[in-house]
Amino acid sequence: MKKYIFFFAVNCLAFLSSAGLAVGDSVPKALSVRIDKVIKKAHARPLRSDVNTPWVVMHAVVAFEHDLEVFDVESDRKLNAIDYLTHHAKFEGKLIYQDVKGVPTLKTRGKGDKSFLIQDHVDQFLFAYADAGVKLDREIVSRTGRKFTVQDKLDFAKKGFREDQELGWTLVAVSTYVPFDEEWKTDTGKKYRVEDVMRLAIQRDPRRETEGGPHHLYGVAYALRKYLDQGGKLVGVWKDAKKYLDKYVAITKDYQQKDGAFSAAVFFRSARPRTPRQLISSTGHALEWMSVALSPDELTQDWVLKAINRMVTDLEKFPTEVFSDGGLYHAAHALRRFREATGG
Repeated sequence: MKKYIFFFAVNCLAFLSSAGLAVGDSVPKALSVRIDKVIKKAHARPLRSDVNTPWVVMHAVVAFEHDLEVFDVESDRKLNAIDYLTHHAKFEGKLIYQDVKGVPTLKTRGKGDKSFLIQDHVDQFLFAYADAGVKLDREIVSRTGRKFTVQDKLDFAKKGFREDQELGWTLVAVSTYVPFDEEWKTDTGKKYRVEDVMRLAIQRDPRRETEGGPHHLYGVAYALRKYLDQGGKLVGVWKDAKKYLDKYVAITKDYQQKDGAFSAAVFFRSARPRTPRQLISSTGHALEWMSVALSPDELTQDWVLKAINRMVTDLEKFPTEVFSDGGLYHAAHALRRFREATGG
């Protein structure tokens, strides 16, 4: 038995070494270098107004925030991606922002048209702006020429908040822009605070949310992190939110594949990703929410590093065109969050 344990340990050490996961390191230097290279590879993927939809550019902004450009064919020049979305991005020949009775409005999925090529979910652009650190006074230009701000967009989201809408995107927005002790009133007369949105979120089964739950959990993790970073105490709904996240971290770990990839079936069952495209999407989405749900020490556990190594391997091996737009940018976002959290 002792002999078996010895050889098992030797084999484990050999695997970790070959993967660049040197034992005793928090984040091995070799792995950090590889992560940075694939982040640059994703960042180098060109964005063009005649090729990439506003939806794609929005995802790229989530990954790379202010450090991103789009080649705008109409003006024949490169534009900052956030400026592009707020001032220049078009859909079917018209600026994406509409002026609907004085409200900066984006078409959203559910209208029976191709509006999902702009915004696929309620508050998704507001989530992207919040996550990227866009200021509330950032100007937005509508089709009528009327100018709005991100603050106007936030006010509209707060006023129109409904308990049955998707909450992950909204949680990121309100926990970024709304003080935790502030209460707002919706157009139905109901009053809410960020804590109330969190309470609603952790009552839900994430498997019934978009893509099986990773975006929902990202919102919960992000809002909890914001709250704690501002000196909040882990009590009440915030303590419950931590338990909620811990539950799905445990499921993710339990369903992890032998090669390090996370389940293609998210929280439903253990399932091996069948293609590099599916692997980057499923593992990237999982790492994205866990990059804010886990502490820096937890992020350097062997099982997390194994998942990162597996994802980085495919990002190194294949051209970016192999991966879905959302999958690539969520994976890049996960890796950037990971590097930030662990001192990269």
